[in-house]
Amino acid sequence: MRDYIINDKRWEWDVVEPGTKGDELTLDITSETVATYASDARNFNPRYVNASEGEFAMPTTIFREAPLRRHSVAQSAGYTALENVEKNNRQTPFAKCTARWFKPIKVGDKITSCAHVLEKYEKRGSKFVTFRVELTNQDEDKVAEYDYTCIFEYAKGQNLS
Repeated sequence: MRDYIINDKRWEWDVVEPGTKGDELTLDITSETVATYASDARNFNPRYVNASEGEFAMPTTIFREAPLRRHSVAQSAGYTALENVEKNNRQTPFAKCTARWFKPIKVGDKITSCAHVLEKYEKRGSKFVTFRVELTNQDEDKVAEYDYTCIFEYAKGQNLS
């Protein structure tokens, strides 16, 4: 049994509530984390590979340093994310993402992130959930946020092949 499976209560679309918030995650932005992400993203610009104190991280580092962590949001509501249930688990596939940046993330920053359910809606018979992940730095300045939408349930009869 995986340690993030807390019960057999499935976090299905019908029980998802806007405003449900997961736990906070705080990570240090170091020269090493900036260089590792740049390398993983195949961006070998010396600006990132050799970043030192006070220099900028790649803007897209928000997705690594502030991951969505849907299971944390589900767990805070007393449920288990559909990907993590023991029986008949299933994915909630990615549909779209929109990001906004307010301040740069720099080497030496401490970034805290938290995800919450922004909204849930139906469109053409499919059911979607949008999460918002907000990032703040050690000064409690909002540095970025992104909205990440998943498909919780496909429309009946939709051909998925």
